[in-house]
Amino acid sequence: MKKRIYLSMALLTSASLALASCVLCLIFYHQFSIYLQSDVKRRVQLLKDALAGSNVAHAAEPAQFDRRDFAQEIAANKAFSALAEDARVSIVGPDGSVLYDSAVEAETLENHREREEIRAARNAGFGESRRFSNTLRQETYYYAVELPNGLILRAAKTTSSFFALFGRALPAVFGVLICMIIICYIAAGALTNRIVKPLNAMRLDGEIPAGDIAAPYDEITPFVRAIEKQRAQIAGQLASLQERSDAINAIMENMSEGAALLDWRGIILSANKSVLRIFEADAPMEGKNILELLRDITLLEYTRNALAGNRGETDMERAGRDYRVYFSPVTDNGAILLFLDVTEKSKAEKLRREFSANVSHELKTPLTSISGYAELLDSGMVQERDKAAFIRKIKDESWRLIALVEDIMLLSRLDEGENRELFAPVNLAAAARESAAALAQKASELGVSVTVKANGAAIGADAVVNANPSMMAELFFNLIDNAIKYNKPGGSVTVEVAESGELVAASVSDTGIGISKEAQSRVFERFYRVDKSRSKKTGGTGLGLAIVKHITSAHNAEITLDSREGEGTKVTVYFKPARTPDAGKDASSTGAG
Repeated sequence: MKKRIYLSMALLTSASLALASCVLCLIFYHQFSIYLQSDVKRRVQLLKDALAGSNVAHAAEPAQFDRRDFAQEIAANKAFSALAEDARVSIVGPDGSVLYDSAVEAETLENHREREEIRAARNAGFGESRRFSNTLRQETYYYAVELPNGLILRAAKTTSSFFALFGRALPAVFGVLICMIIICYIAAGALTNRIVKPLNAMRLDGEIPAGDIAAPYDEITPFVRAIEKQRAQIAGQLASLQERSDAINAIMENMSEGAALLDWRGIILSANKSVLRIFEADAPMEGKNILELLRDITLLEYTRNALAGNRGETDMERAGRDYRVYFSPVTDNGAILLFLDVTEKSKAEKLRREFSANVSHELKTPLTSISGYAELLDSGMVQERDKAAFIRKIKDESWRLIALVEDIMLLSRLDEGENRELFAPVNLAAAARESAAALAQKASELGVSVTVKANGAAIGADAVVNANPSMMAELFFNLIDNAIKYNKPGGSVTVEVAESGELVAASVSDTGIGISKEAQSRVFERFYRVDKSRSKKTGGTGLGLAIVKHITSAHNAEITLDSREGEGTKVTVYFKPARTPDAGKDASSTGAG
């Protein structure tokens, strides 16, 4: 501040002195020019008066005089010669020829008819002009008047231009300016010290008491008060920033996603616990290079691109988990790395692809059979006695294809959550009996008996749950159908609905082939079959238990499987009972329809 004040004062004073000198020179030059013009005009009038009694002024025909006669006549006029001593005087004839010039021989001069001052004198009786010589850097002022006989009397004076005059005076002016500037610099230094000393003595590190003027000058008292106010605001903002920083750190540390912040050099500024867990790093990574955390070439290449300002994303696998990694550049040439665990999404995508492949395969098999039988019939290669068998096979494959499509559509509706809002009290025993009745003919053909019990009795109290009636019918139909298909000749199927504590248990058990332990974890997968040869023979689609699983999930129920290979299987579904008063009485007539 002291240096700035000192330089400002010194430069302002120096500039003021220099400007004043230039302005004064211009004023003096202007006044000198006015004086010069007045002198020339006055001299022309005196010269005109001096010629008033001479032959030059009264010659009727001035052209009859030659230049020598003019020179002799003018030389004889003492008054004229005296007035023309320090000026250039010329006499110009009516045709513009120079008859006399006090400076040079008249014969050597060109015609002056087109000179500005001559033309003006012809027209108005007098004329004036200025001409500047770039070579001599001089300015000449011309003034001309017309004599009674038509001659033009002209006088001129030459003076140096402003720049020439200023150049000659420059050494003296420069010397004076230097002296004045030195004096001003000394005075500016003393004045600056006097102004700044009280400001340097101010103390702004403590609270200013109310009414106390801590400033040495009244003009800066508002400034001192503003500093105190801003200091309080800064303290509050720092506290707020600290709170935000703590909140951000808390969020970062509790994120399940991994996040790392890098500077432009690739140095880790922040890394949360999830990143350390993903890469099994125990020590804090702040201040270390990203190379110590990432050892994968692909990840390092994406990181370099992010530090260069390019976004990117890639997938990686670590410790049996799948991650989607996002690389985002930030301001100041840094980058943020975000690690999202997409293991479950990857598994779901894999299951979807497998399901699509299985659907294509399952649809292709009956379609191929139908197409083959139809081509044989169409070509006439089937004997008349075998046509009925071929037609029956086409019909069986068609029904199998229809059942497969219906099961796929049902699974799709269950995935989309359709009909979940259409819940009502459902009598499970009644739904089980209706499904068993629908499958009675199939059970009879395979030699399997089906029994439905409610609370331990073949005909007993009914159990009511809040469910979707059509879904309950589908659930029992698929469980009983599987128990019949995978049973042994002369075997049995038992359907039992009973209360189990606070839940209602619906179980379907059989005396069939059973399920191996290795297969029990997969029987609820779509298109999975325990005995593929039997399911193909009986028309199974491989979607029955998958549909059951979806229905139980839609009702927030639990399903268990208990099976021993060669002894039989028991599937139990646990529902929450309906809480509607007199539910059993109201729902006793509710069908599974």
